[in-house]
This record gives sequence, C-alpha cells and structure tokens, in this order.
Amino acid sequence: MQLNASTRELLGKRTRRLHRQGKLAAVVYGHNATPTPLVLDRLEFQKVFVKSGRTHLVDLQVDGERAAKVLVREIQTHPRRLGPIHVDFYAVNLEEKITVEVPVHLTGESAAVKRGDGDILQPIHALRVECLPGNIPEAFEVDLGPLEEIESELRVSDISVPKGVTVLVDPEELVVKIVHKRELKVEEELPAAEAVVPAEGEAAAEGEAPAGEETAETEK
Repeated sequence: MQLNASTRELLGKRTRRLHRQGKLAAVVYGHNATPTPLVLDRLEFQKVFVKSGRTHLVDLQVDGERAAKVLVREIQTHPRRLGPIHVDFYAVNLEEKITVEVPVHLTGESAAVKRGDGDILQPIHALRVECLPGNIPEAFEVDLGPLEEIESELRVSDISVPKGVTVLVDPEELVVKIVHKRELKVEEELPAAEAVVPAEGEAAAEGEAPAGEETAETEK
C-alpha cells in the first residue's frame, strides 16, 4: 500500500487551513530519521488506513522520492470535527525488531452465550509484541467455540503465536472468559399507602375529646 505526502511548511494553529482544503497534517519519525512535518490528502489516508490499520507496513512516498516503510503510530482527532486531524508515522528498519500492539479478534460462538446463559468478558483487546516489521501479525484470532460452559476461559499462553513473534504480556493474563449472564434487577414499586381509618370504638386523635364527652359537658 502506497501513500503520497509532501513536506509541510504550515505549523501550529495554521494547519487548520489544511483541514479546510481537504488535507491532513502529519509527521514521520523513527529509525535514523529526523522528524519531518508532512501534509497528506485526507481521503487518501483514510482509504489506506482502512486496509493497513496499525499493523501493516505502508510505503510513504514524500515529495515523489523513494518510499519509506512506515507504520501508523498515532491518530489525533478533534471532538467537533469528523475524521483525523493529525497522524504520526514511524519509519522502520526491516532488519530491526520493533514493539507494536496487535489487536485480539474474537471469532466463533460460545454455546453458553448462544443459550443465553452467559456473557463474554474480554479484559484484553490487544497484545504487545516484539518482532521484525515484516512479521507483524494482522491480529490474534480467538475462537469462542471451545468455551462452551460458564467459567470457561482463555489466557495469553493459550493463544497461537507465529514464529518470530514474542508476546510481551504475562502468559497468565486473562484474555476472555464466559461469565454468568448479567441480570437486571427491577425494583417493584410499592403500592400507594391506603388511608388509615380508625375502627369503630377507637380513641380519636390526640387533643380531640370523644363526641360523648362533649355532649356531657354541654348538658352540664
């Protein structure tokens, strides 16, 4: 995958002009490379990133010169604008190992979840690995099929790792587990309190004399 770029002169807040022009500010840095500000076509970058993600090498061609092998390291966004506003590229040496985050994708279906008895708990969504740039896995796929019952689980040590890739995460870390279905408890509304009516013959409220006593005092 190839992405075209040119060196950028506009810096700081003036890069807002680029966004209005359909452009995207970026920078490339890394192996034996001085950080260089760049400008890209925003739509072209988004099309390339859909295919490359953060794990596929991209041929970044700057000012029409020889392309450099890079990875997308960071994408900055704006809370009120759609799409990215700045991208960091990392130039790599194909003969030197690097450290990257590789996503964990769940596949298949657990019988317990299918029955409606369980939910999927996934504490880890990416694994940090070390390898040569050309050996970066696109993703680690975890099949939920064997996790048939509640409390079934899979840890980092259970994941199949390609040759030449070293996982930099504790092998005992939990990746996915089938847990009991979360039940929503709805509190029942208590019925409205009924008016309390004194039974016949009960004393009247405090401070009020019974009707019979009022009559007697009147006759006197």
